[in-house]
Amino acid sequence: MLNEESWFIGRMGITDPASKDTLLIDWRAPVSRPFYTATPLQPEGTADRSTIESKGWDITRVSTESLDPLRIPEGAASVGVSNALMTAVSQHRTGRMNDIVATIQREQDNIIRSELRGTLLVQGGPGTGKTAVALHRAAFLLYEHRERLSRSGVLIVGPNPTFLRYIGNVLPSLGEDSAILTTIGDLLPGITADRHDDPATAEIKGRLVMAQAIKRAVERRQVSTQQPVTIPLESGDDVTLSSAHLADLRTQMRRLRRPHNPARTVFENRFRRLVATRVLSSKRLSTVYSANSAEDVADLAHELADDDRVTATIDRLWPILTPGELLRGLWTDPRELAACTPGFSREERAALAASYRPADAGGRASWSDSDVPLLDEAQELLGNDPRPELRAAARRRAGEAQQLQYAQGVLDIISDTTTDDSGQAGSSVSAQQLAERQQQSDNRTVAERAGTDETWTYGHIIVDEAQELTPMALRSLIRRCPMQSMTLVGDIHQASVAVGRANWDSILGTQVRRYRREDLTVNYRTPAEVMAAAAGVLRVIDPNERPSAAIRSTGRAPVFTRVPVDALVPRAVAEASRFVADTGEGTVAIIAGIGMPAPALTSLRESLPVHERVWLGTPRDAKGLEFDRVLLVEPGVAGRVLTAPEYRDLYVALSRATQDLVVLFSGELPEGLG
Repeated sequence: MLNEESWFIGRMGITDPASKDTLLIDWRAPVSRPFYTATPLQPEGTADRSTIESKGWDITRVSTESLDPLRIPEGAASVGVSNALMTAVSQHRTGRMNDIVATIQREQDNIIRSELRGTLLVQGGPGTGKTAVALHRAAFLLYEHRERLSRSGVLIVGPNPTFLRYIGNVLPSLGEDSAILTTIGDLLPGITADRHDDPATAEIKGRLVMAQAIKRAVERRQVSTQQPVTIPLESGDDVTLSSAHLADLRTQMRRLRRPHNPARTVFENRFRRLVATRVLSSKRLSTVYSANSAEDVADLAHELADDDRVTATIDRLWPILTPGELLRGLWTDPRELAACTPGFSREERAALAASYRPADAGGRASWSDSDVPLLDEAQELLGNDPRPELRAAARRRAGEAQQLQYAQGVLDIISDTTTDDSGQAGSSVSAQQLAERQQQSDNRTVAERAGTDETWTYGHIIVDEAQELTPMALRSLIRRCPMQSMTLVGDIHQASVAVGRANWDSILGTQVRRYRREDLTVNYRTPAEVMAAAAGVLRVIDPNERPSAAIRSTGRAPVFTRVPVDALVPRAVAEASRFVADTGEGTVAIIAGIGMPAPALTSLRESLPVHERVWLGTPRDAKGLEFDRVLLVEPGVAGRVLTAPEYRDLYVALSRATQDLVVLFSGELPEGLG
């Protein structure tokens, strides 16, 4: 500081337990902010800024920048890239993301410390640090709003499980382990997506109108009124309920505005009363039923609870449903699908039906990540089956009674052995209190409780690769954070969805009407040479867009090599193996391009030696990841032009390298590349 005071900043604050002096200031504390935001033109009271690098207990490097304008040589004030930053971004990758506490830049810090309320949108091209900023923002919010967020939690949504493993160490390294990390495919407790739909089908499922389709599907399972219902009762009587009777009952039920499954108990009671009323009405002249009183109706309705035929009719008219059962019925019944999707084309309905996969031999259902928001919508409308909870409550009451009886026995023994000379027992604890102490309290963490509760609402949600959000996925997230306290980070030009999105408004639509936007403008990760190759593809995607400015150069241009098609797999394997053999650290990725057929990818997967420094996947799998060297195999498709989503995937693949890019191809390169 200019007043000669020195402050030491670290990942977490440390206080001397004896003197209570602060030894290390948490990077999130307000007093730490000038370390990240001060410049020679705006020093904010800071004279020098030093970064101490260490390995284990050994200090390996100290980099000091002077921020006092009077002490900076002429012409040096414009230098904006520190040695510590260049060292950090040039390091070899390990397959795990590290924190950036020592090198947070001014524009990144402004985003990290932005206020909690409302929706913050962060647009940034490849290598601008979107993910790091999002994670450090999560850590900052948990620090700044500890009391509030410790109760409700922070949800972090990533594009795939590989990405979550990649970022998994960052928050714990910052002293935060309470955030919940998930994907859209794992958002609903009890459901795990195991596949992806093709982009066109995913786009159809992601439309907001699908919420109405799910609503129609639920309503069509509630009391069909097309035909009268006749029930041959076990008592020997037949009762017929007209379409008008059923329509009136359905209207009564819908006025309740309860989820489908919890409303089942109400429906059962009202249906049995309706049947009882009809039976009694047909027997008014009988000497047994001389009057159709409320008591008579209630008594007979109670008896009908044991009538299996009445129960079977109730199951048909108002069945208990799971989200999976509802969606399976929708995908596999052409008439049902047509009735629930009136504005869809025949081809769109065919795509939805074709996406269904039957359960495996063990009964495990197969769902795509695009199905999960639809299942979540169904869960919202259906609610839980109340009957298991009722049975569990009965068991709990029985157990509590047993505990109370046991506790009373314990107190009786204590009373017999601890009575004082006056005849008074020494314990003032009641049997009820003792029993309550024996009951297990819910000691689960916020993450554990939120992970099993589909109705949980979070204090804040952070979404990485937010450009992939469909309207239905966004709807599911807003359901979990109704106040829309969210941070959405992404790059509009890396979206894999089938329908092009010109801007963020087309993604957020009517669901997020108000948001504030911040842009990340500097590319810290990708060398200028690699981004120059990717720039041509970006121009095809959006002629008006320019890549973020790269701060470093390796001097090594990307290598483009034409290879016979049958030699692509052996060449890729050889290149990856050579990288591992020639280098002692760093990672290499083989990214299967658009033109690589599925059998070739399978062959590559089988031929590639398993090694922790070697990664294999598609552009979609590589989202958010980074590698020292990238081998992009077959980026084009013979005989045709790439589609818009394929170009965006190509842009993703090209921008993953932090050191070198090698492109292997057998035919012609796509427009804009090479």
